Amino acid sequence: MSVHRTSVIVSVTGRYGSCEIRMIRAVGNTSGTTPWDGLMSGWQSNYVSAPEQLRRQRSNLLALVGQRLQAGWELARDRWQPDIPLVLVFHDGAQLELAWAADDDLSISWNTIDLRAACTLVGRRHEWRSSHPHPLAAVAGRILTGWAVTESPYFPGDVDLTGELPMDLAAGWSMAGLWIEFGDIGLHVFSGADATYISDAPEQPCDQGHTRVTHRQLQEDDAQAPRDPTASS
Repeated sequence: MSVHRTSVIVSVTGRYGSCEIRMIRAVGNTSGTTPWDGLMSGWQSNYVSAPEQLRRQRSNLLALVGQRLQAGWELARDRWQPDIPLVLVFHDGAQLELAWAADDDLSISWNTIDLRAACTLVGRRHEWRSSHPHPLAAVAGRILTGWAVTESPYFPGDVDLTGELPMDLAAGWSMAGLWIEFGDIGLHVFSGADATYISDAPEQPCDQGHTRVTHRQLQEDDAQAPRDPTASS
């Protein structure tokens, strides 16, 4: 599994299970738009909680099933930048813009970013380029065949998470990301510490193999409702 990750505005260190996370966090209210939208080539974010966002956008996202992905777009830098939205452009002209913030705030916007206009990041201007990191290059030109939600287990605050995750003590499951299927491969767009990560496998790096794929075709029940951690959807 290849994972691309970096950062946003304020340094933070944390631990989840046996995985130490070092990155930068965005500061401020992520409800609705954000103050830096105007620097990102015209982006108009619309952050709300991820379950609510999927309820609002379900029909629009499912309308992409059967559409061919022209390319995924990122900034022309030496590594993936998760403080910007992921842009997916389809052959029918639809441009999907995905970004995560806070614990589970998700922005889904359509056709707001001008990929011909440079994006200003930390005071520097960067052009957009298509399908550079492996997870994006692998799905370019393929037909989108389905959607699902990935979920991570969560635990009571007094549970020791320094070793193997004690799954028998899991309190439930929380939404971790979106798994976008392209036939026998896929693209994972997932959240972590105010950042948007991408990967070619439906796994959270710190879940120790316990990330699960559920809510196939974005079923409308609440993806954050507590569940039996041994149950499947």
